[in-house]
Amino acid sequence: QTAFGDIFGFWYNLVFALLIIIFTYFYTAITVPTNKMADDLKRNGGFIAGIRPGTETADYLDKIMSQITLPGSIFLALVAIFPAFVSLMGVTQQWALFYGGTSLLIMVGVAIDTMQQINAYLLNRHYDGLIKTGKNRKAVA
Repeated sequence: QTAFGDIFGFWYNLVFALLIIIFTYFYTAITVPTNKMADDLKRNGGFIAGIRPGTETADYLDKIMSQITLPGSIFLALVAIFPAFVSLMGVTQQWALFYGGTSLLIMVGVAIDTMQQINAYLLNRHYDGLIKTGKNRKAVA
């Protein structure tokens, strides 16, 4: 019980990292429909060179998704346990928690979302400008 009481301890971070890796695979498995992707490829006449359309394509896509998920899940686990590494280097635990782990993921997620919203706004505004200022358009009063 005391091994898991310290959030900077070895066993706590090991189990935390393993759970992150497991749940990353679980989340990928339920959100990425490889069977539907294979059916869509087959229906639209697409194919993967050397792989037969249908179930073999779905199995291939599933294998590729697993290979892609492994480094991503390890990276997420490392970011999550980053405060433990930082605290071992002499940084106080409060600062380590503030600048690492979950808060770092949240800050990056918010920054990416903000950039996407800004891009969508600018793109929408640019298209509105194109429609209003076309050469062959008559001015609407």
